[in-house]
Amino acid sequence: MHDLLIRNATICDGTGAPAHPGDIAIADGKIAAVTEPGAIASGPKNAAEQIDAGGLVAAPGFIDVHTHYDCQLFWDPTASPSSWHGVTTVVMGNCGFTIAPCLPEHRETVMELLLFVEGMPIETLREGIKWSWEEFPDYLTALELQGVGPNVAAFVGMSAVRFRAMGKAAVERPANADEIEQMGGIVRRALQAGAIGWSTSLSPTHFFGDGTPAPTRVSDDAELDAMARVLGEFGHGLIEVAPRSLLGSPDDKLQELDLFGRLARLSGKTVTFAPLHDNPFFPGSAQEILAAASARQARGESVVPQVGCRPLELRFNFAKASFGLENNGFWKPIMHQPRAERRALFESAAFREQLRGYESNFKALLTPSWERMFLRLPATPANARFTDVSVAAIATQLGKHPVDALLDVSLADDLEGQWGVEILNADEPRVRELMLAPGAVLALSDAGAHVDTLCDQGFTSYLLGHWVRERGSLGLEEAVRLVTSRPAEVYGLHDRGTLARGKAADVVLFDPRTIRMRPTEVVADLPGGQRRLLQRAEGIPLVFVNGKRVIADGQPTGALAGRILRGGTA
Repeated sequence: MHDLLIRNATICDGTGAPAHPGDIAIADGKIAAVTEPGAIASGPKNAAEQIDAGGLVAAPGFIDVHTHYDCQLFWDPTASPSSWHGVTTVVMGNCGFTIAPCLPEHRETVMELLLFVEGMPIETLREGIKWSWEEFPDYLTALELQGVGPNVAAFVGMSAVRFRAMGKAAVERPANADEIEQMGGIVRRALQAGAIGWSTSLSPTHFFGDGTPAPTRVSDDAELDAMARVLGEFGHGLIEVAPRSLLGSPDDKLQELDLFGRLARLSGKTVTFAPLHDNPFFPGSAQEILAAASARQARGESVVPQVGCRPLELRFNFAKASFGLENNGFWKPIMHQPRAERRALFESAAFREQLRGYESNFKALLTPSWERMFLRLPATPANARFTDVSVAAIATQLGKHPVDALLDVSLADDLEGQWGVEILNADEPRVRELMLAPGAVLALSDAGAHVDTLCDQGFTSYLLGHWVRERGSLGLEEAVRLVTSRPAEVYGLHDRGTLARGKAADVVLFDPRTIRMRPTEVVADLPGGQRRLLQRAEGIPLVFVNGKRVIADGQPTGALAGRILRGGTA
């Protein structure tokens, strides 16, 4: 007897094969059968429960391979809002930033790193993390004992590993031979306990508030090569990297592929790097880098870029320093002035004249063009009319230069109005090329990080609503494949990603006529009363993780049905 029978669904099995009508039987957390409609007789003798899914698509649960839920799971084990968008498996610990391993004396330092690098409020981290571990295996056990809503696969982050092995020297110098050996042991034990691999960051945007680099930025090739060899000892795993050339030229990125290729050869595993966005300052460069990565794949070096399906929109206001402004050499000192001085500066004719003279200076103007900067969340009723209106259009309406329009609206909102800038991935034809490239993997929600600055938690709903239904630029079956079997294949999640007998019963039922990502909002639901950006979903009435409802009638049930996917398997 089955636990659940889903009848009359349009089955999109995740492989890219044509969708077809059918039924799905679930028993003991697994898919027991995928059949033609009516092949399993109705009635209580055959299934304890039945759902008529007429009009809905049944797909494998979506997989989000680039999240930072490492901390949030302790105050929100459901990992909201990912499951609202059909995500049933999350990969976390990306970019080298994890909270395990971590000795008690390093906890505050690790939290400060997450504040400045991943935009997690330190008040929230101090109140919300339930520290009970020192080593990575114990961290996984703590999550397992608490329970998790989605399935969780976790990297061990090399910043934490360096702190564990080197103490404060982790941010000062490369490791010596003894320290590399110690780090190898830490990574080895993490992999034995079920880490999906190890991650690191070489990115120049990753530093503490005083400019001290993140620990991994002072790693040398000897250390990276040694960790790759450790991974090579195992039959599972991969390496994830935030590149040194993140903001560099295309030539820098192509050169860095040599490093990724070498790590892939030494480990015998995949090296995935993130992000690869369409860059308006270097049109077509992402395609060139992707082609070079694909050429390496063809000769046996599994180097896989992570690409996104939405414009990368940076959110900020001028009332409080945030990730984007802290990483901006022009605006950082301004944002560290007292608020009253900032207001006086914005009112200053000299400052306005200075900004008007920076028509091609992205750092000063914060946007590639005034058409790509929008007032997303006005702080006063008077500015509500400008919601989601570009600075260019606001300037036209007000009869002002865009600089004056930006500053005047900000002052009228007492600097609290939130702006959004589409920095990358705004050219849809080029973004489509990246999404469909066979050598890439679709990702980049960054869920759990940059909580008041970046928000792509709903990228799966956006993919199916915008690209499939609204634009017609992508077929339903291919879109589902991109967020199911493709990431499962790259990350070794062998029990997930397709609807097939014996696979884990991670299933999402969505309405292709209505699925969409709702507009981004701000909520103050973090520990300590801190705020975050949030995206809700429409058109996803039911989501199952391991055969249990985590979304019912479009609302979270609170069920902690997920598993820690140790070693990338269920």
